[in-house]
Amino acid sequence: MFLRVWQNLNLEDVRKSLFIIGELSGECFSCHNLGISLKEKRCPSCKQEFKYIAFRRKLDMHTINKFKAEFPKATFIDFEDFKRATSKKEARKILDI
Repeated sequence: MFLRVWQNLNLEDVRKSLFIIGELSGECFSCHNLGISLKEKRCPSCKQEFKYIAFRRKLDMHTINKFKAEFPKATFIDFEDFKRATSKKEARKILDI
């Protein structure tokens, strides 16, 4: 059983080692390489290890279990939470808050 847990994470660490999984392939958030096989543990372009996994769509438990088996050491994060947090950080930087 998976439950959503909130943790204080370093956004830069997440940003540089995030694998975003789509329908058929993934994206490295660090270098924005697209079309990465969903079984890759590192980005083929920048060689960054994927320590964090996010999904572009809502998932069922079967799919989550499949990816957890594929990436047992990865931390799974909510992509919407990540986008919200990075947007706030960018806004603060622009507004100099």
